[in-house]
Amino acid sequence: MPRTKKEAAEAAVGKVKAVAEDAKSAVKNAAEIVTEKVEETAEKAKTAAKTAAKAAVEKPARAVKKAAAKAKKEAVETKVVIELPHVSESADSLIERAKADWTAKGNSLADMKQLTLYINAAEGMVYYVVNDDYRSGNFAV
Repeated sequence: MPRTKKEAAEAAVGKVKAVAEDAKSAVKNAAEIVTEKVEETAEKAKTAAKTAAKAAVEKPARAVKKAAAKAKKEAVETKVVIELPHVSESADSLIERAKADWTAKGNSLADMKQLTLYINAAEGMVYYVVNDDYRSGNFAV
């Protein structure tokens, strides 16, 4: 036990210093723990943001692929065959012949934006119009 007031005061100051030192150490430890938790949370948030961004990009892409696959399944292959007296030709072959006639006249296929075929069975002729230009050309079937 302290003998004098001075010794008692010094003992009390020593205890306060010890408590202050313990408090300082506890605050420092708490700050380190909070810093670690903040860093962990930031890392988790960063990972979650990357995952969300990746999903946001991939989800529409998957939807487009799925829609394209569905459209492909639903697509029906078609073929048109034109039957005339003594002649039977596919629409595709007539289109190719019109394009060949167009280019043989010195025109470019790149200039062809629209092609319309008129098949005249009585005459045995195919007339074609390119880009709505009257009388572009014709050929016999």
